[in-house]
Amino acid sequence: MTLAFDFHPEARAEFFASVNWYDDREFGVGTRFEGAVRKAIDSAVESPEAWAMWPGWDREPVVRSKGVSDFPYRVVYFVEGDLLRIVALAHAKRRPGYWRDRVTR
Repeated sequence: MTLAFDFHPEARAEFFASVNWYDDREFGVGTRFEGAVRKAIDSAVESPEAWAMWPGWDREPVVRSKGVSDFPYRVVYFVEGDLLRIVALAHAKRRPGYWRDRVTR
């Protein structure tokens, strides 16, 4: 099953801010980061249930995350009908769960 996807507005802002942050450090790294995030999203939309449920999440909808290869980030999402909703592009080692209030039905 392949789903469409959509970013929560704050997740979209995190995505662009992170791309810019990497681009400011070294030319081309932001582009590599963007490609890695897009690849993680593609994997999630093709097999949304293949990735781990968020630890300790105990309510509907089921929240999962897919790691971003070569970068310390996770795409945090849930499925709503035929849509994968991305609620955060979360750094794997900072502020776990800060995005919880973005998950709605």
